[in-house]
Amino acid sequence: MRILRNRSVAAELGIVLVTMIWGSSFVVVKNATDTVPAATMIVLRFSIAAVFLCLFFFKKLKQINLFYIKWGFVIGLQNFAGYELQTVGVEYTTAGKNAFLTAVYCVIVPFLYWAVRKQQPRLFHLVSACMCITGVGLLSIQNGFSMNPGDLLSLACGLFFAMQIVTISILTEKHDPILICITQAFATVIFALPFAVWTEKIPTSLPAQSVFSLLYLGVIGTMLTTVLQTICQKYTPPAKASLIMSLESVFGTICGIVFLHESLTKRTFGGFLLIFIAMMLSEHGDRIFLSGKKLKTVK
Repeated sequence: MRILRNRSVAAELGIVLVTMIWGSSFVVVKNATDTVPAATMIVLRFSIAAVFLCLFFFKKLKQINLFYIKWGFVIGLQNFAGYELQTVGVEYTTAGKNAFLTAVYCVIVPFLYWAVRKQQPRLFHLVSACMCITGVGLLSIQNGFSMNPGDLLSLACGLFFAMQIVTISILTEKHDPILICITQAFATVIFALPFAVWTEKIPTSLPAQSVFSLLYLGVIGTMLTTVLQTICQKYTPPAKASLIMSLESVFGTICGIVFLHESLTKRTFGGFLLIFIAMMLSEHGDRIFLSGKKLKTVK
């Protein structure tokens, strides 16, 4: 039991590290989109990640079979859709808002897991969903009840990442996380490549800052985080994993304010606060309601 507990704590700390890296990546992506289009950036960062994964885990490549290829393509499609929507979305909104709206997946995951595994969400999951929608409204609804296209894309991105989290959680219960990482990285490149070639103007040269940004996104922001996320989800329940991952929105907002000098208004702060409370309630609501029942019993 102690070994399992230690693994669980280590896994949760690993996911926290992932969210810190993801949070910083919002700023890097925001800067890099000035010279590298969205799908092209995805092709480059996941190609770099795929190469490094093969170099580090060369001995495992012979274990790849049709099962890993099939599910690698499923997760790769979810991954590409999430990153494409996120990368395009950040062009039309702030890095902070993009980070927070993407993190809505932590509220979606319990419902999605219910649909797949028939584990019905509790009342506090519904309450947290309503709070989250209210927070999104404060962040995104502008004059005339119009919504920034970047906000909508960021929300759609959160849905695909929720699907990815649930899929990875189920697959890693009995299968090798590293092999899943490798196949999904290659699949992501395959899905992104046609979009890059057919819809974007691929740059023939890049400034040194963009090259550094792509290397950081490829090695640290993609390869390392993909491995950590996939392995750590093996020892973390999907609802808790999604909640911890939502911290990327906090780190993303902080980085946006510190490095990009983005403003933090009272309205924006209120939206952030409501979404964050919704995330907390989605994970810890069971303990809160249970504590309330115990207090009534004592009285």
